Amino acid sequence: MARYIAVYDIADPYRDPHAAFIAQAEKLGWSTWVWALTAKKWYKLPNTTLIGDFQDRDAAQAAFNAAAKAARAEKGELTVEKYFIADWDSATFDSDVKADPAK
Repeated sequence: MARYIAVYDIADPYRDPHAAFIAQAEKLGWSTWVWALTAKKWYKLPNTTLIGDFQDRDAAQAAFNAAAKAARAEKGELTVEKYFIADWDSATFDSDVKADPAK
């Protein structure tokens, strides 16, 4: 399994389908949080950014598309204007939202 990152833009700010998309994506293996091993904390990713572990890029793409399709069915309409999915083997990150599992 490899880790993948997806960044995307969703149109239609009036209906706000973003929460529905995130909920569907999380059911399919994507997450909006990243674990920092050295800090032993979870960091919230920027809005419209997901990470997930998938067999390959095609599986990551399929999960992303399935989440969009499910959210579209739930909200009546959802347009992913653009997206970028890539394998991610290391990164540097920070966030204003952190969660310490010890607390």
